This record gives sequence, structure tokens and C-alpha cells, in this order.
Amino acid sequence: MLGRSLKLKYMNHPLSQTPEGRMQALENELSVLREKNYFLETDLKKVHAEKETYQLIADYACDWELLLDAKAGFNWISPSSNDLTGFTPDEFFKNPSLFYELIYQEDEQEVRRCIHDSIGFMQVGQSVEFRIWTKTKQLRWCEMNSRAVFDKRGNYLGQRCSIRDITRLKTALGHIREITESQVWETKAKQRYRDELASKERELVTSLIRLAQKSELISYVRKNLMVIKTTIPAPMQLKVTAVIEKIEEHQRLQLFNWEEFKFHFEKVHQGFFTRLNGRFPKLTAKDQRLCAYILLGLSTKELAGLTNVTAESAEIGRIRLRRKLGLNRIDNLTNFLQGI
Repeated sequence: MLGRSLKLKYMNHPLSQTPEGRMQALENELSVLREKNYFLETDLKKVHAEKETYQLIADYACDWELLLDAKAGFNWISPSSNDLTGFTPDEFFKNPSLFYELIYQEDEQEVRRCIHDSIGFMQVGQSVEFRIWTKTKQLRWCEMNSRAVFDKRGNYLGQRCSIRDITRLKTALGHIREITESQVWETKAKQRYRDELASKERELVTSLIRLAQKSELISYVRKNLMVIKTTIPAPMQLKVTAVIEKIEEHQRLQLFNWEEFKFHFEKVHQGFFTRLNGRFPKLTAKDQRLCAYILLGLSTKELAGLTNVTAESAEIGRIRLRRKLGLNRIDNLTNFLQGI
């Protein structure tokens, strides 16, 4: 508006009717615009500086900060989640259910109710205390406070939740008591169950490795007999051919029983294939088997022996699987499958 008014002023001035007058008017207008641009650039630098300051404050907050949308989904998670839980923000975004999986089972319903009531404005200034299991299986007491967030126009953006560790405070106040005998028994029972699952998984892996080694040995013997066959007299070739045919027949008959393997695998990793199909419905049966083998920690060489292919082909199979799962080069395939 200022530039326009100056322009009109100089256009009505008698000197503005001459080339020199119009040039002087334009120079004056340009001077005003430069001054205005200077102030705008100064304001923009201040905004950028404030933004960097706020970002630093948010990234280095002591408490675990969350920004939830109107459907309780994560919009933002502060890096301090790693300090409190052992999990990074990326891990929470990749697995949205991880937040509730960490919460102590007896406290989960109360936390869900608190978040639901906050988002629905059923209560203002919600606060709840609950326990979580960290990545290293440590039990910690936490307190979560939430408040509504609005933009400058008054539009509702979601809920900001601040979670802080109050384990030391609880201990100091004497609220954390000794574990009762029933809790000790429950803990031991859970440990026995975990040990049993680990034992079954070791047995499953051992049987697969033995099967892979057996398949690899049989293939090795067959290949060498094929080479020997070309170096011996014709009468002996017939006998070697008969042996090779027996080996091939044995390989056809001793097919890997996938359904039996899947039955035992599901005992250790319950619901894995259901969750895998839910997230990646386009995976083939071959892809699913490969996922199971990798989850059990089989090496590329062991995969090659088990599937009766070369190590190079097994490695190509892993690369193709990574593409189907949408993983980047830096993503660990085994860790990803463990999170399903």
C-alpha cells in the first residue's frame, strides 16, 4: 500500500510527466521497496532462529513428549523416548502398537481411557500414572499429563502428552513395595515359559540346520558322482548312474514338510504368519517360508542348503524379499521381522 500511494503521488507530481521525473519516482519507489524487503528478511531470520530454538528445546526435552492427532495416532515423538524406553521415535512410527505393548498389562486400560477422554474433551488436564517395560526389560513408573493443542486460528490439532520417569520418586515415597510371593511365582512361571519357548526355537533351528547340511551333502555327492561318471569305463557308468538315480529319488521323497514345520513354528512365534499376511498380503508362500527361516537366524549358506539352491541364489532371494517388504539398505531384515 505504501509503494502504491507513493507511485500515485509521484505520478500526479508535475515532474513525473517528464522522463527525469518518472525516473526519480521509480527510484523513490524502489528505495521504499528495498527498505520493506530489508525488514521482511530481518523478520524471516528471527522466525528461523526461533524455530531452531524451539526445535532444540523439543529435541532435548527431559520428558518424553508426544503429539497425538484426533484419532490417537502419533504426529510427533521426541528423541527422549530412547532415554526412557530404549526405543527410538522411528521404532514407534514403524510399529504404532509398540507404545501400548510396553505398558504393564494391568495399567494399559487406564492409559487408553486417559488418552480417549483427553482427545474427546471428556476431561481437561488429564494425568495418569502407569508402569512400562523398557527395551532391556526394566520396570519403570511413569506419569503422563496431556493437554489440547490449537493453532493460531483456534483449530484443534490434537493432544500433547508429556511422560516423565517417576520411579525414583515412587521409591522415595515408599510406594514401590517388595514383590509378594504370588508375584514371585508369577515371574518364575513367565521365565519358565520364556525358557521353554527359547528351547523349542533352538530345537527348531537345530533341526533345520541339520536338514540343510544333509541336503547340501547329498547335492555335493551327486555333483561329484556326475563328474566321476565321465571318467570311468562304460560298465561302471551304469552303476554310477543307478546310484545317482537313487539319490535323486531320495531327494524327491524326502521333501521338507512345510505344514509340520509351520505348526511347530507357530508354537514359538504365535500369530506371526497372520500378522505377516495382514501387512503384506502379496507375499507368496515361498516368501513366507523365507521370512520364517530368516527370523530363526539361519545364515545365507544354511538357507541355500535348505532350499537346495546356490548361496548366490539364496542371497538374491533375500534382496528380493527386502524389496517386497519396502526396506531400505540401512534396515536390518531380521530386526524388522522380529517387530512384526
